[in-house]
Amino acid sequence: MNEPQRITLHEVLYEILPKLKAAEEMVQNTLLAILEVTEEPLEQARRQEQQDAMELELFTIRLNIKHLLTRYSQDVQAMRDSEESGGAIGDGPVLTLDDGEAQAIEKASLLHERLLRGSKPDGNVSEA
Repeated sequence: MNEPQRITLHEVLYEILPKLKAAEEMVQNTLLAILEVTEEPLEQARRQEQQDAMELELFTIRLNIKHLLTRYSQDVQAMRDSEESGGAIGDGPVLTLDDGEAQAIEKASLLHERLLRGSKPDGNVSEA
């Protein structure tokens, strides 16, 4: 049996979630821009399929991260309360990830890195 993966609450809230949001925006903006200028019906269908696949992947990532944050909701609230009161937040507790959550964290990080490097999520998003 594999050892459970762990991550700090700080990493989830201040690294993973902002990266996921940035990746979602980059993907959405790129695919929408491409769809707007694509005139050929087959290419439009292919791009729409790409967008649908990416939205499904992002949905599953968000769903698993939401599950993680729900499981640790008291810790999340304590960290946010500390932040709002001006207290030091540190790394917060170490969270133990289930398999779905671990995959979601990994996928979110990889997606963000791929987009920053200029790679294409499925091999051809940035083509015009």
